[in-house]
Amino acid sequence: MPERASGTREAHDPSAGAPRVISGRYRIVRQLGEGSSARTLLCDDLREGRRVAVKELRFEHLEDWKYLELFEREATILSRLDHPAVPRVFDFFQEEDASRTFYIVQEFIEGTSLEERVTSGPMLGRQEFEELTMGLLDVLDYLHSRVPPVLHRDIKPPNILLRRDAPPTLIDFGGVCVGWRPPGVAGTTVVGTFGYMPPEQLVGQAGPTSDLYSLGATLLHLATGRQPSDFPFDSGRIEVPPDLPVDPPFASLIEALLRPAPRDRPQTVEAALRILATSHQRESRSLADRIPSTATLPASRTGDGPRFVDMGPPPRDPAGEFKDVYRNLIHPLFPARRLWGPLNHLTWVASSAVVSVLTMGIAPAVYAWKFRVRMNEYDELFKRGEFTRGVIRSVEVRQSSYYTFKYDYEVADVPYVGFMDYAHEMARYWDHGDSVPVLYDPNDASHSCFVYR
Repeated sequence: MPERASGTREAHDPSAGAPRVISGRYRIVRQLGEGSSARTLLCDDLREGRRVAVKELRFEHLEDWKYLELFEREATILSRLDHPAVPRVFDFFQEEDASRTFYIVQEFIEGTSLEERVTSGPMLGRQEFEELTMGLLDVLDYLHSRVPPVLHRDIKPPNILLRRDAPPTLIDFGGVCVGWRPPGVAGTTVVGTFGYMPPEQLVGQAGPTSDLYSLGATLLHLATGRQPSDFPFDSGRIEVPPDLPVDPPFASLIEALLRPAPRDRPQTVEAALRILATSHQRESRSLADRIPSTATLPASRTGDGPRFVDMGPPPRDPAGEFKDVYRNLIHPLFPARRLWGPLNHLTWVASSAVVSVLTMGIAPAVYAWKFRVRMNEYDELFKRGEFTRGVIRSVEVRQSSYYTFKYDYEVADVPYVGFMDYAHEMARYWDHGDSVPVLYDPNDASHSCFVYR
């Protein structure tokens, strides 16, 4: 990448005589990196007496005019930025020779790429991981706070430099852009790296939450040593392991950053920092008051059933990332994923159809009415509720289709008892003594529920 100091090779043939000098000023020392249309050279600035990184784009190597547009945009935007974790741009010019070559002259930063650190070691410690996270959040806060916001669009370990006694540096701004595109207007060029870029970048869309997603993917790589693309994606999102080897606040942050829908991620760096602060507060509580994460909640007895879920801080969008959880809450007889085999499911559907016919449509009407009642009861709770820990105390049959789960919980040292009606098959998975994440109304803590996916 442009400013990296390792993994280099000579950019000229020593047998060819004196090193080449660009524009009579920048004497090439060696090559730092090379892409499909551009390369980066370490040079001596003969006028200023300093080492610089010179990014070179040859017109004859262009596969698409878009590369020239991106190159010019990179020079223009970087020249306006001033942050210790962003390389400075000293010059941008074109040589009108036969090859028509364009150059960006940047600050040369001595350091090791995060990718090399992960690959070759030494391994990151927890404190170093946390300091690295905070440093990257700081530089993203600076970029996204510009007017209009500056978007990097390609955050990944190779584009992060580690320096001794200095914050991490974000490099390779080749995909940089400013601001949001209007809704419905897609870009003509896909910028980013598979696994690290969010779904919206595949259609040319990007915003501050896109960079935050890429940060989450990078942190996941650091925490596990595995590329984000190596994780299961069957649910339409990167399935983050519940037992990440990092402190719980940072595990919560990674999960939140990697939500596939932009509206479900933290919208700003400040919101991301609030997740860390909130989770730190949770960790400082006693074990009895601690909010359970998916790592501490009980798995189903059969190993393939539903699991309770802590959805993080509000607000939440019922049509966003947790729409399956919302459907399970509002439609207890028709959840997002059936918990029985195909034969039982077919029998259930057939029975429902028969009952609908025999009752002349009255049964579906009754269920629709109950659905509206349940939605009115739980809609705002789902959007605005806060979490605490509860314990199931009993599971009882209320009627043929529903089981009633009784649970107790505490809010501000005040005990409460709650009741939830769910489909009868849930009794196969949860029972007396199981821990549940209770979602309660901060304005009326007696109003609560628990949720699963």
